[in-house]
Amino acid sequence: MRVFTCKACAKIHVEAGNVLFHFSTPEKLEIYLEYLESIDVSYYATVNRKKGLKKVIILPMGDLPVNLAFTEQEFELLKEIIQNYLATDRSKKAFVTSEELQQLNLN
Repeated sequence: MRVFTCKACAKIHVEAGNVLFHFSTPEKLEIYLEYLESIDVSYYATVNRKKGLKKVIILPMGDLPVNLAFTEQEFELLKEIIQNYLATDRSKKAFVTSEELQQLNLN
């Protein structure tokens, strides 16, 4: 997992496994982090383990019929990398080129 800013499109990308989220501003990423931090991890982990799920934190993707699924450890790592990105001095943030981003999507 990682968070980076793309030089080509200037968006913030959050790469989590096979999923790539896009945020247009750090403020929107902060709002998303607030949402993630509001989730009662232990409650949902308990409920979803009883259902036999290995990935116990399920996040809806807006109005799409798609959900993201994380283990507790993956979910905590997701929050941590976003927190680290937001805490980093903007001049020191990681940037990638559009070519590097295309390579990420091919793997």
